Amino acid sequence: MRSSYFNSLRFKALSVYIVLVTINLAASAWTIYNFGRLTMSMNSLLHNNVPDIMAAETMAGTIERHESALWLFMNRDINNGKIKLTEAKDDFFQSYHIANENRTPGDVANVLDDIQSTYQGYLINADSLIALVEQGKYEHAKAYYANDVRMFSQRLLDNCFWLIEIQQKELQKVSQQTRSASDEAIVAALIASLIAAGLSIVTMVQFTRRVIQPAERLTSTVNRIGRGNLDIKIDIDTDDEIGQLSREFNKMTERLRKYEEMNVDRILAEKQKSETIVENLSDAILVCDAEGRIQLLNRSAEELLSIKETNVLDKPIDTIIREPRIIALFHPGGQGDTAVPYIQFSHKGRPVYLRPRISVIRSSAGAVRGTVVILQDVTQFKELDRMKSDFMAAVSHEFRTPLTSINMSVDILRQKILGPLTDKQEEMLTASKQDCERLTKLVRDLLQLSKLESGSMELREDLLDIRAVVESAIHSYTLPFREKGVALAVTAPERLPRFIGDEQQFSWVISNLVGNALRYTDAGGRVDIILRGDTENFLTVHVRDTGRGIAPEYLGKIFDKFVQVKETFDSTPGSVGLGLSIAKEIIEMYGGKIWVESTPGKGSVFSFQLPAVQDQPA
Repeated sequence: MRSSYFNSLRFKALSVYIVLVTINLAASAWTIYNFGRLTMSMNSLLHNNVPDIMAAETMAGTIERHESALWLFMNRDINNGKIKLTEAKDDFFQSYHIANENRTPGDVANVLDDIQSTYQGYLINADSLIALVEQGKYEHAKAYYANDVRMFSQRLLDNCFWLIEIQQKELQKVSQQTRSASDEAIVAALIASLIAAGLSIVTMVQFTRRVIQPAERLTSTVNRIGRGNLDIKIDIDTDDEIGQLSREFNKMTERLRKYEEMNVDRILAEKQKSETIVENLSDAILVCDAEGRIQLLNRSAEELLSIKETNVLDKPIDTIIREPRIIALFHPGGQGDTAVPYIQFSHKGRPVYLRPRISVIRSSAGAVRGTVVILQDVTQFKELDRMKSDFMAAVSHEFRTPLTSINMSVDILRQKILGPLTDKQEEMLTASKQDCERLTKLVRDLLQLSKLESGSMELREDLLDIRAVVESAIHSYTLPFREKGVALAVTAPERLPRFIGDEQQFSWVISNLVGNALRYTDAGGRVDIILRGDTENFLTVHVRDTGRGIAPEYLGKIFDKFVQVKETFDSTPGSVGLGLSIAKEIIEMYGGKIWVESTPGKGSVFSFQLPAVQDQPA
């Protein structure tokens, strides 16, 4: 056991590590000793001489600022003069305090004492000059400055410059000592580094010969095995971990060779199965790599685009397919085009509707490897939708004539033209009238929805004022709101942009939203219509109520056809769920959008936004 440990890589690496650490510690200790001497010299330079020189320079600068402040006094700018003089005094005392802390006997001490006494005399004369200025004797002040004050300031400057000169001489002495210590430290560090480098090279050569070279031979052989050559054997005969790893690699290579022979046939069968499934799908499939080169086309895609897979493989899709709607699906951001429900083609003389489905192929690191586009044929569903719309339009037209006749008959009976009615008969006729009105509204909504979906609705482009449209829409709701006990309010800024639209259609949209809010708001609640010109290009309308709200599962489909949100206790018959769908069609027809926000138990906010005409304010 002890012998195997001495032959292991751990012991070899540990020995090299100990030798290298010992060499580096010795070299570092010698270097630290010499640079410590250099640091002591630098500290003496930085902490003694440099601050004194900077303090003397600052004092000289503050004397000039004193002079500038006195000139402000003499030029009748007394307030600014006082401010600048106070600041200059503070800076001078602070600099003098720094210089005085490090004073040494001799010339430096004498100069500092002379600066202090001269500055006191300077301040006394400056106060006298200020007194003359405050008395309005500006000419006397200028003469006094030239004859008396100027003499003190010049002497202060001379003393400051003398102090700087003395400190610079001391600085040169310390700098020379520091340079000498630096040269000695550099030589010592160089010698220590050369010795450490030599010993490290000898140690690493021995380590390379015993460890690195066998590891390199092992790596080279493993790379050849990794390229698929499983017949190679690793021939390294050592007792350390590399020798053990070589023997295990030989065993693993043998197992991989047997496993590869066993699974090649299975992999080929699975590949052929996948290709057969893709080839026989009825939907067109196109696959491109990250650079937009075609990698796969199935038979349906070849027939749809009139190309052959063998002729276009590895070619850029932009140069092969001329249909820009297909190319856009493969470009970055092309997935946004899938918001369009389908793409229409003309294939063999008939219209074909395809719904694009996009999948991005990503690597394990998240990088894009390619894009798969499936064009699902939805022509049959589009035809069924068209047939449904035609059927609803036909049925609605057929309903109008008998409904009109029934309405007239009920009205004649209720007016008692054909004779008196009993109370029971009047009650039945009233119920019949309500049902007729409901059916009439349903037929009208179906007809309007059919026109919107078919595109046969005439688009009026009037310049409209949203306030006028709202007032017209809610006029008929004044009495119903009052009877139910629900407050109705309109909030709008003073200036609102106008918009392009059909007044009758948008009045219907607002009337529908307000009617829904009234229906689902209990007595004591509130409905607010809020108008906003949110940006320079859009006008927004919010209809907010304090009603029961809408459950989250209905928010995504509230604008679909024939969708109603009803509770079990709703007793008042309403519509069949076409109002919001029609409102959505109208708003989108004029380039707008509509949405809803709701919290159950707290109310709902229906909002729509329209393009505004900013240069025509209402």
